[in-house]
Amino acid sequence: MIAVLYFGLRLKQLWRILRRLGVAISLLLAAFMFLALYVLIKTSYSWIMPAAVILCLLCYHNERKDKDFLSQQVKCPALLLMAEYILIGLPFVVIECLRSHYAAAAAVMTTVVLLPKLKTIKMKSVPVPLPFLYKGGLEYIRMFRMYGWLYLLLLIVTVIGAQHANIRIGKVALIVWGIVQTMSFASVPQRQELTFYLNYSAFQRHLVLSSVWNAVITAVPFVGIILSFSFSGDNLLFAVSVISGSILYLCNMGMVRHMSFSSASLAVYQLIVLIPLFFFTCFIPLLLVPFVLINVLCCIFLKDNLKNIWN
Repeated sequence: MIAVLYFGLRLKQLWRILRRLGVAISLLLAAFMFLALYVLIKTSYSWIMPAAVILCLLCYHNERKDKDFLSQQVKCPALLLMAEYILIGLPFVVIECLRSHYAAAAAVMTTVVLLPKLKTIKMKSVPVPLPFLYKGGLEYIRMFRMYGWLYLLLLIVTVIGAQHANIRIGKVALIVWGIVQTMSFASVPQRQELTFYLNYSAFQRHLVLSSVWNAVITAVPFVGIILSFSFSGDNLLFAVSVISGSILYLCNMGMVRHMSFSSASLAVYQLIVLIPLFFFTCFIPLLLVPFVLINVLCCIFLKDNLKNIWN
C-alpha cells in the first residue's frame, strides 16, 4: 500500500513539473531524452550505456532530499528505493540482455540493489584565494570552487592526449570547459541585485569585461598545450572561435538569467539554443555572427525589461 502511494506521489510530481514547463518544452525535453537514449543504444562501445546509467543512478541517489523523510515514514526505506531504482534501470537491463551483454546488465542490477545502502556523499569546497582567476562578482569563483576538480582533470587529459599526438582530446576538453563555466550563471537571481549597478550600461560593462577576462584566463592553458604540440592555422582559428564563443555564451547567460522565470527554463534554453550554437561555432567561425546578433537582441530586450529598476 505504501509503495502504491509513493509511486502515485512520484507520478503527481512529474505531472506537476510537466504542467509548469508547458507542452512545447515538455515535448522538446522528451525528444532530447529519446535522442540521448538512441545515441546510447546505437554506440559501438558496450560499456558506455551501463556506465551512463550507473552514473545517473548514483547522482540521483546522492542528490535526492527525501531519504530522511522516508526513513521516518517507512519501516524499510531501502526496499522502496530499490524498487524505484529497479523500475528506472530495468529497461536498460533488458536492452543489454537482448544485446547479449550480460555482464553490463549484471553491473546495472548490482548497482540498483546496493545503491539504497550507500550513504550520501557531501561535497565540501575549500576556500582558495584565486584573485587572478576571475573578475566581477562572486558567481564565477563560486562555480570554479565547485568544478575546479573538473578543470584540473580536463587539463590532465589534455596533456596526456597531446603527448600521444591526439590534439582532439584537448579540443573536446576546451569545449567541455566552455560549457561548464556557464554554470556560474545557472541560477535565477533577484532583480534587486541589479540595484548594485549605477545604470544598465554599468551592468553590461561589468558583465562583458568579467566574461572576457574569465573565459580567456581559463582557456589559456588549454590553448597553450594544443598549440605547443600542434601549431597550425586551423588550431589557432579553433582556439579563437572557442574563446569567442565562450565569451558570447557567458554574456548571454548573464543576461538571459535576469529574464528567466526559473532555473528549469534557463536549463532548457541552454540545451536547445546555446549549447548547440556554441558547439557548432567552435568549428564554424561564421556562426559567431548570429551569436552576436542573439546577444544584441537579448541586450535590447533586457534593457527594456529592466528599465523600471533605474528610473
